[in-house]
Amino acid sequence: MIWVRSCLLLFLLSAVVTDSAAAQEAPELPFYLPTPVGWRTETLPFPLDFAPELEYEGLEELRFSSGMFTEVKSDFWSYAFIWWVPEGTSFSTDRLQTDLEAYFRGLNQEVAEARKFDPGDTEVKVQLEPTDTSSSEGPQWEGTARTVDVFATRRPILLNLRIDLAECPEQGHRAAFFQLSPQPRRHNIWGVMDSMRRDFRCER
Repeated sequence: MIWVRSCLLLFLLSAVVTDSAAAQEAPELPFYLPTPVGWRTETLPFPLDFAPELEYEGLEELRFSSGMFTEVKSDFWSYAFIWWVPEGTSFSTDRLQTDLEAYFRGLNQEVAEARKFDPGDTEVKVQLEPTDTSSSEGPQWEGTARTVDVFATRRPILLNLRIDLAECPEQGHRAAFFQLSPQPRRHNIWGVMDSMRRDFRCER
């Protein structure tokens, strides 16, 4: 099965998608994650090309809002993804913060180098706190990710962030579900992402 390179990089590095590449068949997922109308999808295996230091096995499954790369859209920079990893993979506040900072630094560097510009010295900083409403399946975190919008504006951007876990023992895996958007939690984009999380299933 051919793994398709992330559209996050394809779109934002302005790569040209050839007819043959477009015709490549996406991998069949071992779980079900709905795709809202107008959203794009992408699947990446670990290790991630732009953040190989993330020591996970499995895959990352992404959902990009229709306005992800358009500054004037209300769903600009709003997206969700799952890390589908083996059962027993541990997550902690410190590990998630460190890994997400490496994730954004690597992404920023790869996009900036491809587009030949300097993203500046804006610090990438992720801050998370466990919530008081952890689900029966595992803990939840909320916080922020401060990074650079290397895709459209090339300016610093602050994303609100939510993470929670789903256990899939029959599949021998667990799923970490990430939601990100610069919009406040009262904005309807969070309702869209929350519904994706509610409808997630461990089996296809």
